[in-house]
Amino acid sequence: MNTLSVSYPLSAILLCLLFFGCAPRVDKAIPWPFEEDKFVFIEHRQEEDGRVIEGDYPPGPTIDFPTYMFDPYSGTLASQEFTFDIDDDLKVIYGKSTALRGTAGGGMSSKLNGVYRFPYEDEELVLRGVDEHGNAHIIYRDDQIVIESGDEWEYSTTRRDTIGRVRDRSIAEFTKTIRIINYGMLNKSNIREW
Repeated sequence: MNTLSVSYPLSAILLCLLFFGCAPRVDKAIPWPFEEDKFVFIEHRQEEDGRVIEGDYPPGPTIDFPTYMFDPYSGTLASQEFTFDIDDDLKVIYGKSTALRGTAGGGMSSKLNGVYRFPYEDEELVLRGVDEHGNAHIIYRDDQIVIESGDEWEYSTTRRDTIGRVRDRSIAEFTKTIRIINYGMLNKSNIREW
């Protein structure tokens, strides 16, 4: 009776250690395939264009200016400031921007985030990881997408909006486009502040 009471807790402790000690972590289960001086730049752009179809539809809001710029020819990413560490653990820089044009408004706002482990979540987007070819594995609004290095995924919707009555009616059409761009593997030495 005494042996059973001692061995049961010991067995439970050993089982817990085995279970938690061998449980794979996400970043170990999907090893980062690149050198520590490399990163992948993924940009999530939302653009909304508006055009007046009839009447005097009022203009939309004006938003801020961009906080980063990327030159795809040189692979240089520049920003006013980086609010995350650019170190050996940095795997992906995730840029998110919103642009308004025409009747939808004007201007652009943007932000950069550092990704150190997967999965990385941003509202409706989940970055599951990057494979050895530089392809980004993403879930966007329940759709599983693989965006190859140097490629992009695009989704557009169009809607019409009517304001006023028959005599002073105004109609505008708005097109919202979501683009997720995988710029592929880049050198951390090309990250700059302006």
